[in-house]
Amino acid sequence: MISFKSVRVGTLLLLVVGLAFTMTSAFAFWKEVTITSEVEVITIGDPIEILITDLNINNGTLSLVPVGYAIAVGDVEKIELYYDIGVSKELLNQVILQITVNDILIDDDDLYSHLVKVTVMGSEGGADLDLFNDTIRVTVIVELLEPIDMDEAISRGLNIDLVNVNNSIQAFEDLKGKTISFTLGFELMKKEVIE
Repeated sequence: MISFKSVRVGTLLLLVVGLAFTMTSAFAFWKEVTITSEVEVITIGDPIEILITDLNINNGTLSLVPVGYAIAVGDVEKIELYYDIGVSKELLNQVILQITVNDILIDDDDLYSHLVKVTVMGSEGGADLDLFNDTIRVTVIVELLEPIDMDEAISRGLNIDLVNVNNSIQAFEDLKGKTISFTLGFELMKKEVIE
């Protein structure tokens, strides 16, 4: 005969296993989201070139996930990219290095590109930096925002300003395992002289 205590312990064990399965399947949505980036260089004249040293090591084992979803080995909530930038010839005057983030795509589609946050030196979408004859290190951070629809915002008690997709489950399905790509544009601009 099975005791009442054994039934309670068995039921509790079944609930714990069910909860663990549900949590791991929800987090598995984000596996294998990877990042690629290209660099586009524009100069202010043919004698001066922008010298870009890509300091990034191929992190093919990392999976980008939204904040709070990094629970497995290889999951990261942000990817940091580093570049050393200099010029090929000595400059007589300080110039502005304008860095822009262009063509954010997820598997060559821009439907969910608004869910990818790219910051350059702490500024979202790009930055303007003073450049003279030294080499400067540029930091680019890529993050993935969690897709939230209106039903989810209401059920979780979130601010409706966080709603960023029509159907969060469809967005999960469309994003998982995809490659995020973007182009960094580097352009030298003559600095305006204030007299």
